[in-house]
Formats: sequence, C-alpha cells, structure tokens
Amino acid sequence: ILSASSSSSSPSSASPPTSPLPPLPSGGGTPLPGTVKMAKANSAEKQQMKPTETTPLTGGRSERKGCTLGTKEIVAISVCAAMLVTIICVSMFETKTLERDVEGGLGMLKGGKGKPPYLTTMKRNPVSSPKNNLWGKIKRPYPTHAFWENFVLGTGVDGNNVVTTLPYLCQATDSSVDLFYPYTSMATMTQYQLGFDQTVGRLSIGAATEDLNGGHTIEAFSDLGVTLGFDMKSSGTMKVHVVQGSPYVSYEFDQSAPLITSMQILRRFVVNGIVTPCDGKEHKGEVFEFSLLQFDETWRIFAYPAISLTCTAANPPMALQAEENYSGILRVGISNNCTYGENPHHCKGDGHGGSLPSHPKGYGSLLDQHASAMVTGGDVKYSFPSSGDKAKLTFEWHVQQLNEANDDVRPFMLSMPHHRQVLVDGSDVIEEVAQHKSIHGIQIPVLGAVWEMEEELPTMAWQAPRDVEDDDMKNAIAKAVEKDLDYTLPWNYQTGTGDPYNAGKMMAKMANIALVGEAVGFTTNKMNKMLDSLQSALEFWLNGTSANALVYDESWGGVVSCGCHYSYPPPKCINGGPPSCPALGGDPVSNGFDFGNGAYNDHHFHYGYITYAAAGLAHFRPSWGKTWHSAVMSLVRDIANPNADDAYFPKFRHMDWYAGHSWAGGVAMAYLNGRNQESVSEAFNAWYGVSLWGRAVGDNQLRDIGRLLMAVERRGGQTYWQIPDIDSPVYPIAFAKHRTAGIIWSNLIQYQTWFGQLQWEVQGIQTLPVTPASEFLLQPKWTEQAAKLFEQTCGGSCETDGWITFLCLLQAVTDKKKGWDCASKLPPSVFAGEAAGGNGNSMSNTLYWVATRP
Repeated sequence: ILSASSSSSSPSSASPPTSPLPPLPSGGGTPLPGTVKMAKANSAEKQQMKPTETTPLTGGRSERKGCTLGTKEIVAISVCAAMLVTIICVSMFETKTLERDVEGGLGMLKGGKGKPPYLTTMKRNPVSSPKNNLWGKIKRPYPTHAFWENFVLGTGVDGNNVVTTLPYLCQATDSSVDLFYPYTSMATMTQYQLGFDQTVGRLSIGAATEDLNGGHTIEAFSDLGVTLGFDMKSSGTMKVHVVQGSPYVSYEFDQSAPLITSMQILRRFVVNGIVTPCDGKEHKGEVFEFSLLQFDETWRIFAYPAISLTCTAANPPMALQAEENYSGILRVGISNNCTYGENPHHCKGDGHGGSLPSHPKGYGSLLDQHASAMVTGGDVKYSFPSSGDKAKLTFEWHVQQLNEANDDVRPFMLSMPHHRQVLVDGSDVIEEVAQHKSIHGIQIPVLGAVWEMEEELPTMAWQAPRDVEDDDMKNAIAKAVEKDLDYTLPWNYQTGTGDPYNAGKMMAKMANIALVGEAVGFTTNKMNKMLDSLQSALEFWLNGTSANALVYDESWGGVVSCGCHYSYPPPKCINGGPPSCPALGGDPVSNGFDFGNGAYNDHHFHYGYITYAAAGLAHFRPSWGKTWHSAVMSLVRDIANPNADDAYFPKFRHMDWYAGHSWAGGVAMAYLNGRNQESVSEAFNAWYGVSLWGRAVGDNQLRDIGRLLMAVERRGGQTYWQIPDIDSPVYPIAFAKHRTAGIIWSNLIQYQTWFGQLQWEVQGIQTLPVTPASEFLLQPKWTEQAAKLFEQTCGGSCETDGWITFLCLLQAVTDKKKGWDCASKLPPSVFAGEAAGGNGNSMSNTLYWVATRP
C-alpha cells in the first residue's frame, strides 16, 4: 500500500539512495548544496559555471544590466567574448530573409499558418539544432518546454536525461525506459527535493536485444503524454507510452522480447496471485508481482495477452525475461512502497500499510481493476461560455481498452492539488485509498476518461477595478505621471543594442505610465511624446531592425534574439546582426546571451513584456495595432499559440497543463532535475499581455485564451509558489516557513533565485511586475507574510536596484497607509534603467497601485 506520508530520514545502509545534485539550470536554479560566485552575468551564462562548496551566490537577475546597460565591466567581458566567438558565428548559420508580408498573424486562431513577417530566418548549426535521430519523423515546429523535453536533449540517454511524470521518474536508455519511484527529502533548509537512486533504485524495462537501430525516437506526443519508439531491427520494435499522472507506464512490444531487471534483491515473486519460486524457469501469467528488498517496493506487471517470463535472481540483479519474441502490452506500476514496513521514507504507523485501507479499497486493487484501460496520452480542451467569467478546462485522456471481454473499464489516473480545487465532479476522486506524495503535493486517484474543471477568469483590463477615491492621492499620482511622461529609454535601448528582456520591461513601463495617466484624467495628446517614443522602440523590435535583432529560427520553430557583442560609445553590436548571431551557437558562451533567449529560455517573460507594451500602445492608437497586428502576433504565437496546425510555432510553448503552470527553462541542455521556472508573476504577466492584445485588436477569443492562461498560472502560483500558511498542504514546515518558493523544478524546489538567496530577492521576483491584474495573483494572506520577510532584509542593493519598490506594493495589499508611506519616500533612482529590479516600474504605477487597493 502506498503511504500518505514520508520522512526525511536516511535510507537503509543496504541501499543508499543518492540525492542527485542539480546542475546549473537554464532559466532558474543553482547547484545543491554548493552555490556559485560569479561576475555580473546573464542568467544563462551562469548555468555553465562550476559549483563551489562555500562561496555565496551573487550576480544573476539583480544584475540584469549585463552588457545591455553600458557598464564598463560587462563591456570588457562582452568584447572578450566577441573575440572568442564572432569568427565562428559568422560562418555558423545559413540565412535568408522572409518576405515582408503582413498577414502572418491575422489567421493565427483560424489556422495560424502564416509566416512571421519582417524577421530574418535563421537555420542553426547542428550543435544547437534538434537532433533528427531523436525526433524521428516529427518535424518543426518542435516543443521546447514539454515535461518530457529531456528525452530529446543532448544524446537523450545521458545521465541527466531524467523525465518527471509523477508518480515516477523515467529515463531512456538505448533499449529501455527505466523507472524510479522517488521520495521527498529536505536536502537543506532551503531545498525540498525528490530523491532517487539511479543505480539501486532503477527498475529497467525494455527489450532483450543488442540489435539496436539508434535508440529511441519520439513517435508521437500529445498535450499530456509522449510515446517513445525503439527499433530493434530484426528483433522487432517497442513503444513506450509516458503520460503525466499515470500510475502505470505502458510498454508495447511487436515481435521483441521484454526484459525487466533490478539491482535490488528479490524477496518475493508472485504469478497470477500465487507465490512462485524464482527458479530460472518460465512462468506464464497475466499478472506478475515482485517485491524488492532495499526500497521495500512491490511492483506489478499486467500482460495483454499473457506472457511467459523466466525469473532469475542473482540477488542482485533480479531479472524477468521473455525467452521468445512477444507481441503485446505490459503495463507496469508500483503497488506498495511499504511492503514490509522497512522503507524509512514511505512507511508510517505500524508499517505494512496498516494505516491505510486494505482490499477491496486498497491501492493494489485499483491497479488490478483498471489496468486494462491503457492511457497513451491526453488532449487539453477549453471553452468559454457566452456569459460570465468562467472557462471550462477539460483533460480528455486517450484510452485504449485491452480486455475485449470488458471494454468499458474507466482509466485510473492521479490528480495534483490544483486539479482537485477545480474539478467539477469530485465524486470520481478516490480519497480513501493510498496516496502518492511528491514535492508538488499529494497525488490522489481519479477515475474517468474525461476530467472537467472550471476556472474563474480574471476581469481586470487596462486599469484597476476601482477608481482613486482620495483626492490627495489622485493629485500625487497626477504629479508623478507628469514627471514620468518625460521618461526615455537608456541610450543603448534606443537603438536596440540591449536585450529583449530589459527592453520589454522598460517598454511595458512606458505603456503602463500612459495607462495610469489615462486613469487619472490625462488626455492622449498630453501623452503623445511618450507614445511616440514607445512606438519607435516597439517597431524596431517587431520589424527585426533592432541592433540585437529578433530572428525566426526555422530549426526549432520560434522567434529568438540574435545576440549582441556590445561596444560603446556609441552603443553598437560589433557582430553586425544576422547572419552573425552569437546567441544561437549552442555552446556555453552562446547560451549566455540575452538570458538564454536563443536557447528558448524565458520567452514568455521577454515577449510578455513586449506584448503588454504593444497592447498599451494599440489601446491609444488602434490604427497602429491593426498595422502591426501580424508582427505582434509572431511573439504571441511564440509563447501562447493555441493552434496545433501552426507550421511555424509549437502549441502553447510554455504551459504545462497538468503541472498547472509554465516552464521557463529551454533547450540548452538536459538537467537532472528537469524543467524549471523562477518567476511565476512574470509568467502571469505574459498571459495578461496576451489577453490585452486580444482586447486591443478586438479578438475576443485571443483575449479569453490569455485570461485562461492567467487563471491557470495564478492557480499554480498560489498553490506552489505562494505559501500563506505554515501548515501547508504541499510543503513541510521547514520549507513552508519561507512562505515562498523561489525556483520550482520538476524534481526540486528551491528557496532562492538566480541572483541570490536573501528573503527580499525571493519575495521580489515572485511579485514583479505589479499591474492591475496582479490583484488576481497576489493573495492578501500571502502578501502580508511575504512583505514581513521582504522588509527584514531589504537594504543595500535591495534599495539601490529598485527592489524596494515591490516591498511598498506588497505592503499596500493589506495595509494601504503603510504602502503609501513607503512609496512616497522612494527616490527616482529606484526606477532608473540601471536599477535591475525597479527599471520596469515607475512612481506613477507604484502610487496608483497603492491608491486603488480596496
């Protein structure tokens, strides 16, 4: 029986599970337990540096000045890097220019097959391109943030190529897909992780052959699953269906011989319910069960049709092997993680699962009853009622019935905490049986081929949902707007030599100032100077003429930044733009440009800000929105494309519908801890920008898709990033006391950021940017706790880099006066371009947020 709890005590000495140390990640995360000291550098540059055991983590996001803000230190670094890579980059790519059509984005939701206008098309070198031997017959556009992305990064079978499906971790080899059943562990006071042993804890399931044809390929994928294919040449083929939330992993053999092995010692072997000796002889059956010593696990194999397997136990290894080729399906799942009461991580009470219900309501019984309903993947569908602010979100599992005599068996899947908050019919949730525990909360069984959920959609549009009622506050905001309307971009961003992330933040700031101005009575005429500047800045990013140009990557399928070897004065990119694109080389230096944009890191952060800025401008200048619609849609399609038939962009690049939030890390390399995302608030802001663009151009469907993405990200943020209560349903007290998750990985939760581990850093990165829509994300019970932790450590660079502005904004949620007093004391420097935290914020926005709190 699976236990509903676990401890963090050490495993038995007979099988010491390892606690895999996370490598430096793409898009979020740091090594464990060591940290890294580094110079001012882009976050993706940091991923290549080696961990030490003692030095504190510095640099990173708070240093999002890099070579983009003209600091002399970074210029020196950039020029040195330029000398290293420019020669390589010039000959590294093929290039061609797209025709300047303006129809690319107009049909996006009705086919979306138009090519992105204006942008130069780039073809990557083999180092950074998708590996054809792993993708098989799948063609561009390729997913870059799928839960299973590690299957196709690097060689696909490196030690780091672990994929998290929950409740299992999976790893492909040349002839198998191996399973691990992990346990939760507080590695340190700031690291909560899934532990697993890559040697002893590995259950290998594959084909008994050495006649391979290149290992695995991606045969098919859906919104919720992936199918790997193995071609054993003369020894047949094997397909493996890996599905999120499935208690089984399904192996489909065609004239190949299954082989199951484990390095654990075999304690018991059962065939069709009968205890059977593991004697080196063949045993035929439909259900095989084996119990293993070191991790106290019991696994079951369901065969369709029956299979003969020879059991051998050298102890270790244990092996079940078919002596003849087999055509059929094996479904494999763990049935007991506390078989003899000896597993320190999963057993509780008197052990033996004694604290949990027994047959017929036990977990093993569920596995037996529902094994014949094989789930091979799943589709995510949504709809928006004609009235009201609700969306229907549906998971439709792909079900194949394996028992012809009983072909209406309901599939058995596992739900996460955020699913159960919105399931329309809770009667299909089976709470009285055993539960799987992970760092992402408890997984509970749900029966049914269709999960129907209902999400509340945000109603915030351009301004706050209430007016500024206090006259003094309104006057103060108006004065701030008057000053802020004179804001100009830093000189290097005026020519587009900067990075798209900071450019997006500062352009979004300009749009926000204008929207605040409108809210307090400014006319468009008074704001035309700023709107002209914003329009100029947006257009050279959208039309590909910025010095650090955006280009279309035809290898993966997406819009990426070319990269800039920066030099000044005057600000310029000495690589000269396409075809010399240093961000696309695939090497460690290349992956460091623009926070890894060229490797698809953080696109929703970068392009979310730009889309918000474009929406704000189109709100004031509708004709501009019509003219530039297709260009803006190139960015929207890159991050939030709902169309699976789009030939240029993957469907919903970032969103993991099952996990309930986005992933930010891209395709630079495989990481042992899987996918990752740091700032859930910036992800939320991306979907707000998409929604506003829909509003600006009168596309209600796009507006509502943005609202749905906001709702899903908000639920994920409030369930997994924000921790309002010490008694958390997801996190142990030792972690919950921090009140906030800094970086969430598939296998690891960290209380830290890319740029440090101080409390203000973690609270701040999960707050910015603050817009009217933030009211939907920032729950008061959490903001009160987060503000207290923020305030305790906010000094030094917290103030000089402008992060203190978010302390004022958090305080205002539960204490309007305190927030106003805090905001009123802020100096202009905290909003300057050099202030990495505050450069996307303004005094106008800060005062407006505080004044419009209920």
